[in-house]
Amino acid sequence: MIKTGSDPKHLYYEAFKSLKGRKVVQAIATAGGISSFSEIETSSGVNGSTLVYHLNRLIMYSIVSSPSKGSYELVYRTPFCLLDDNIREASYFGLLGRRAGRGEPEPEVACALLSTEGMKMDSMHVVTSPDALTEWSSDKLPYQWLLCYEDEIIDIEKVVKKVEGPLLELMRKGLVVLDCTSATKPASLAFYYLAQKYLVPLVYVYEEKRELRWLLSRGDIAEQLNPSGNK
Repeated sequence: MIKTGSDPKHLYYEAFKSLKGRKVVQAIATAGGISSFSEIETSSGVNGSTLVYHLNRLIMYSIVSSPSKGSYELVYRTPFCLLDDNIREASYFGLLGRRAGRGEPEPEVACALLSTEGMKMDSMHVVTSPDALTEWSSDKLPYQWLLCYEDEIIDIEKVVKKVEGPLLELMRKGLVVLDCTSATKPASLAFYYLAQKYLVPLVYVYEEKRELRWLLSRGDIAEQLNPSGNK
């Protein structure tokens, strides 16, 4: 398990220096995040004692767990589920600032734009302040809220501390897409920091133009999960 405050990317680098290690994780990812030994052999082309060796290394690096004999599971679906090119469902994790005359909340704009790229958000988790939540209360937005008080939402470290735990829980369950558009600049920077730290896809929305930009895309993450440049 990744501990909050730790830096996991060096573990990913060590685990994926070998192409076979990456193929094993990809096999589990394409099976939906959990697979049997024999299924991994068939899908990855890594067999027998060699597969045992790589599974043990992946367990050591907290990338894979073995919940029962002969069964292997990704400890965190994000970022490794991105090795499955077909994954399209995700949890949205974004920010919502003060209303300031806006007719539509930015998370709705982001999710609409993500849907045009074939993404489906199956849950929405939004960080906001009590004042902003009050201003949007009449819209009865169906989000799962995470409140940062006024002294927290203007402090990068406090936002990171508030968000990191819930983010890791979502990463365990499936793909997460972070959106750093709305709320305060420190909150946006906190989201950017967490996306880079844990290799979570990150978007920014130009609200007036209704354009979406990937600040950390699937391709960017796949490249970082392939440190040796193996094909």
